[in-house]
Formats: sequence, structure tokens, C-alpha cells
Amino acid sequence: MSSNSVQVNNFRPEIQALRALAVLLVVAYHLEPKVVPGGYIGVDIFFVISGFLITSHLLREAERTGRIRLSEFFAGRARRILPAAMLVILVVVAASFLVFPKTQWGTLGLQALASAFSVQNWVLAADSVDYLAAEQAAGPLQHFWSLGVEEQFYLFWPLLILVVCWLVKPEVPGARSDRFAARRRWLWLAFGAVALLSLGYSAYAGYSGDAAGYFVTTTRIWELAIGGLLALAVQAHENDALRLPQWVSAWSTRNLAVLLALGAIGIAAFSYDGATVFPGIAAAVPVLGCAVIIAAGSTRGPGSLHPLVNWRPVQWVGLASYSLYLWHWPLIVFYTELSGGKPKPLQSAALLAGSLLLAWASLKFVETPMRHLRFLAVSPAKSLIAGAAMVAVAATAGLLPGIAQERMVEQEQQVATALAEQPPEGFGAASLAHGAPAFVTGEHQVVPVPAEAAKDLPDIGSCVQNPQSTQIKECEFGSKDATYTVALVGDSHAAHWFEALNGFARSKGWKVVTYLKNSCPFSEAQRKADQDGSINCSEAFEQSMDDLAKRKDIDAVITSNWGGSTFVSDPAQGLAAAWGKLEDAGLPVYAIVDTPRPPQDSYARDCVEQNINNPEACSFPEKGAYEKGDATKAAAKLEPRVKVLDFSDQFCVAGTCPVVVGNVLIYRDKHHISDTYMSTLVPVFGQRLQQAIDSK
Repeated sequence: MSSNSVQVNNFRPEIQALRALAVLLVVAYHLEPKVVPGGYIGVDIFFVISGFLITSHLLREAERTGRIRLSEFFAGRARRILPAAMLVILVVVAASFLVFPKTQWGTLGLQALASAFSVQNWVLAADSVDYLAAEQAAGPLQHFWSLGVEEQFYLFWPLLILVVCWLVKPEVPGARSDRFAARRRWLWLAFGAVALLSLGYSAYAGYSGDAAGYFVTTTRIWELAIGGLLALAVQAHENDALRLPQWVSAWSTRNLAVLLALGAIGIAAFSYDGATVFPGIAAAVPVLGCAVIIAAGSTRGPGSLHPLVNWRPVQWVGLASYSLYLWHWPLIVFYTELSGGKPKPLQSAALLAGSLLLAWASLKFVETPMRHLRFLAVSPAKSLIAGAAMVAVAATAGLLPGIAQERMVEQEQQVATALAEQPPEGFGAASLAHGAPAFVTGEHQVVPVPAEAAKDLPDIGSCVQNPQSTQIKECEFGSKDATYTVALVGDSHAAHWFEALNGFARSKGWKVVTYLKNSCPFSEAQRKADQDGSINCSEAFEQSMDDLAKRKDIDAVITSNWGGSTFVSDPAQGLAAAWGKLEDAGLPVYAIVDTPRPPQDSYARDCVEQNINNPEACSFPEKGAYEKGDATKAAAKLEPRVKVLDFSDQFCVAGTCPVVVGNVLIYRDKHHISDTYMSTLVPVFGQRLQQAIDSK
């Protein structure tokens, strides 16, 4: 090997330094996102490194032996990855019983299971497009998503190389490098095709607003494939199959390339943020920057970062980067849960120190010993069995939170069901007339049970379409022979009024027709999320408008929408324009002012679970409780034919908004009202709606 050639030694100090950079970017982003808003690109750097190292290892074996021993490869991965990862899962599950309320245990257990089986990224992808799960707080094992991507790559990539080697026969007998040349050309094509297809899909998912695109393997695999292509190039260079111009191999050129690549990574880390379309094309900056630094290899001379790269603390952080990545996030999540707020700079420094200490212990007592344990190293079968056993133990631990939650909630659920079936005097909203006490019975039981509150929503199934659907579904409830029909139109904040409306309609013998779509207000103004493609509202709005106009039996239209929606144009004018068309068609409109929402940092149900004997501690000030973007009243001024229904006094009393009144939990999640509470609002809702109808 010439002095200016790219090195392929087993130990690469510049790669260790890249690992240190990657993990520190991620940790800094998680601790102080305002300081390093694009620090999440550290994950992409890890992907390139993994793709390069794994492919280099596989190519060397394939060229040397003509085959790949999958059992040894997977055994090595098991010894390297599983011990520390499964230990973190076990510790997190055990600690979570002490830190988190049981309202979160079920979700935590699912995360533990998904992390143990390396599919956390797909679970998070599913949650990101699930309207009811999208606002869940990040759990202590959420960071395992990137490990899932890598481990899925470890399953797929060796098989791709193996298939190419099996299909492509050596051209001519001779030196092993010559015999591998044909296979190398086909590997270039295979790796390149994977990279291009994945990059194309990544760009499409990003610019189409696909929320799952951040997590799924298909949008990330190109980053690992870039590392694989780099490994092919390095191997070709080592075998003199690829001759580079002298100026490319010169020290000064390589030093400059490293500095420029590092600068590009730094620009991305400090200029990217949550609004950046990612991964997509934007990920090419850190990915290619990392590839350039790896390709440059060790450097020396003027402009070389050799002293920094070889500095012992940098090398140690690189060595401990895996353990540091594993431990830092649970510490941050536990701190946030216990303190009730994000860490400040001093706390961030303490959390960093704690993460480094845990990383040191994990590296010294778990990672290194298990990787070199002779009993396992000499036998792939034993390594795989040990790995499977570790996964089984972690997965079993993942089952425990859900089982414990179910058993602890079962008794509460029985009491709650009895209360709901035979409500006491002052149950729910009825207690507002008596000062809004949290409990009107001697038993401090809340309905719905906090751990089950997310399920306390209108039982109308697919009648509420998801945000990505292009259609709206018309559903009918009540008497077919009704002489009065009311339409409920709008987004999920219209849908959560269904029980109050339907309960009153049943008492009157009315029919209720629904046109409901999550995230899509009944407005001519386009939501920004609709404009960027993450939801689809425009077609559904037009369909709703057409269907309402065609029906001859609708006597009134009731609508409401989430005040936190952001629009491309004036929201008040958009609402007024939509309402005006209905009024012109002879359909009177009754618009409901949006409901208040608890502080966004946590769920009211979690707070109630932790303060079951004193839920008043979870109350919040009415001032600032309403979304500033609610344009209902402003729109009514533009379209005065519309009657406004305001139920603010049913959620806040004397400047304070409780979360439990009359044994009923008001909020099922961060801003939707529980169905149980809506059912207790039927008398007040019906009275005010009837007065509005009679006065029109």
C-alpha cells in the first residue's frame, strides 16, 4: 500500500473521530436543540460509516474466499450489538415503572418489544401517520429506530452481495483480484440501483409530506448504500483496478477535501432544523461529507486535522459512541418526566456527564467483554443462541408493562363502568352548577379511566376519515323517518361534539348526518399542511359542499374546527366563505367555538393518574388556554347569518379550566374532549342549539 492510498486497515482513527462527531451532534441536538437544530444529521453519518465498514468486511471475505459465511457475520453482529442494547431495554423498562404513570406503560411496552426485535422505526412510522398516536410524547426507547434501520440493513445487504457473487461467475482463472473483477462491476450496479431507488423514494416521501418517511428503512437505505459504494471504490483502488490522478491523492488536496466536507457537515448541523425536508435531498450534505472524509483516509501536513483526530478523548468518544447513543436518550426522557420540563444548560451538562459515565461503564463491563468472550467468539452457533436468548429476555420484559397496566386498570375499569351506567347526581358537566368539584362521590374514581382515556372517542369508526384520504364519508345516525336532520361537518374538533349532538338528536327524534375528516376544517382557506402534501383536504371539502347542497332533507349544519390549524390565506375569510355558500343554499349554519386545551407539554390523563386524589393540581388558567388561531367568532362577523355557539363556560370556571369535574375526565388526549364528558353536556348543548335554531 502506498503512503498516499486510502487505508483499509481494521482500525481507522478518522472513522473513530467521525463516530465521535456523529454521536456528539445527536446528543447536543437532544439536549440543546436550539443550539444545534440540525444535530440529527449525526444519525446519517452513522449510517454511512456502518455501510462502509460492513461492506468492506463482506467484500474482503468474498474476494478472499469466494463466499460469505452468514452465520459468522450474524454472530459477530450479535456479539457487537445485542448485549448493550438489550441491557438498556431492561433498565429502561424497570426504571419506567418508577418514573412513568401507568397511563404510559402500555406504549412503553410496545416500544420495548419493537426495540428488541429491531422494528422500532416501523412502529414509529405507523404512529406518525396515525392521527390518534401522532402527538404521543417521545418515549425513552424511541432512539432505537435508527438501530432498527441498521440491523435491517445487516440482514438485507449480505444477501445482496451473496446473490451477486453466486450469479456472476469469474471471468478467467488467475489472481483472486482478477476473478473478483466481474463481480465487482455487478456489485457497482446493484449498490447503485439500491442507492438511486432509495434516494428517489426518500425525496418523494419528504416533499409529499409523508410523515412516516423520516423513519422507514426505504428512505434511509441509500445512505448506507453510499457507504457500500465507497467500500467498493476503496477496494478497487487497493487492487489497482481504479487508478486515481496524482493530484487527487496529494496530501494537500485530501486535507482541503476533509476541511470542506467537515464544513458542509457543520453548516447542515447548524442550519437545518425541524422544518427542513428530511431525509430527502438535504441528507446528501452530511452523507457525502462523511463519505469524502472516509475516502480521504488519514491525513498529514498543513491543514491536516490529524492532531485532533488522534486526540485520546476524541478516540475514546468514538469508541464509546454506541453506548453513549444508547444511554443518553433515556436519561433525557427520565429527567424531563421527573422535572416536568426540558433541561437548562446546567442540567444538560449534568446529563451529558451522566451519559458519558454510563457509556464508560457499558463499554468496559458489557460491550468489550461480550465482544471478546472466547466462549462465544469461537462458535457462531453459541453467539447466535446467546443473542436470541438476550432478545427473548428483553422482549419478555417488554410484555410486562402492558400486562401490569391491564391488571391494575381492570379493577378501576369496573368501578368506572358502574359510575357511567348509573351516574350519580352532579356527574360530569352537571357539577359545574355546584362549583365544579372534581368528585361528587366518596370514591375518587375517574371516568374514563386515565389509562384508557385515549379510547374514549365517538364510536363512529370510518365515518371520520383520515387526513391523507381524498374522500369524505357520509354517515347517517338516528331515525330514518325523522322530520328534522342536522349535519355535523368539519375536522376532529367537530367530531368530538358528536356525542353531545347525537345524544340531543336521539331525544328529539332527529337524524344526524356526518361529513368528518381529521385535520380538515370545513373552510375554503387551504391549510398549510394541505399545501405541502402531508394531508389532503381540498377534495374532501368540495365533496362535502356538493353533497350538502344536493341533499334536500338537511335542516341545519353544525361545524367546528381546531383553532390551532394554520392556513395559506385568512382563516376567517375561508370559514365565512364556506358558511356563506351553505346559507345561500338555504342551509343555516351553527358554528361552535373551539374548546380550550391543557398545556402541551404533557397529557392531562397522565397528570390525573399521578394526582388521583387531587386532580385540581392539573387545572390550568383559562387565559391562554384557547388557540389563538380560532377564527370562529371573526368569521361570524364576516358572515352574520351564522349563529355562534360558545360553550367555554362548560370547560372553564372563574378563570380556571379543570381537567376533572364530577368524576369525569374532560380530555382524552392533548386537545380532544372525552366522549364521556361530551355525553354529560347533552342537556346544555341541546338547550343552546334549540335556542339558536328557534331564534334564526
